[in-house]
Amino acid sequence: MNKKFVATATVLCCVVAGAIGTSAIAKIDPFAKSARMMELESEYDAKVSQFNAMPNQTKEEQDAVVAEGKRIKQLDIEKEKLRRETDPDDETHFLVQLDSYILGMGTGVVELKDRAEREQNPEFLKQAEEIKKDIERFEKEKQAYLDEKKTVKELRKELDLPVDNL
Repeated sequence: MNKKFVATATVLCCVVAGAIGTSAIAKIDPFAKSARMMELESEYDAKVSQFNAMPNQTKEEQDAVVAEGKRIKQLDIEKEKLRRETDPDDETHFLVQLDSYILGMGTGVVELKDRAEREQNPEFLKQAEEIKKDIERFEKEKQAYLDEKKTVKELRKELDLPVDNL
């Protein structure tokens, strides 16, 4: 029994020391941050796969699923914070966010035109035209980004796009 306990404690200490060591190195070396990011992503994916396979029929199993879900959530938060440290301008998700804004504005134009028609109010058509101009400006700026004439930081400032926070 003591040998099993000692072996388990040793393995656990090595795992914890490795995780702490990797985290400490990641704070110093920027390349280590990206390595830590990859490590967290693979760990997260593995934990999610295990989580999805967990049984949840009895009360104990349900409690275990809830506890594991909380651990996965914390791991995801840690992973997201590290991602934002390594990519503060969020270039990986920038185009998706920009396309989402453009689509949202397009939906607004359709709704305003529909409302103008229903209520016979030309004011809504004026608003729709203003939004159309904004859409054209966003599309032009998006193309400038794709042509590498502007950076994400410049584009966010010019288009007044928010940076998402945790």
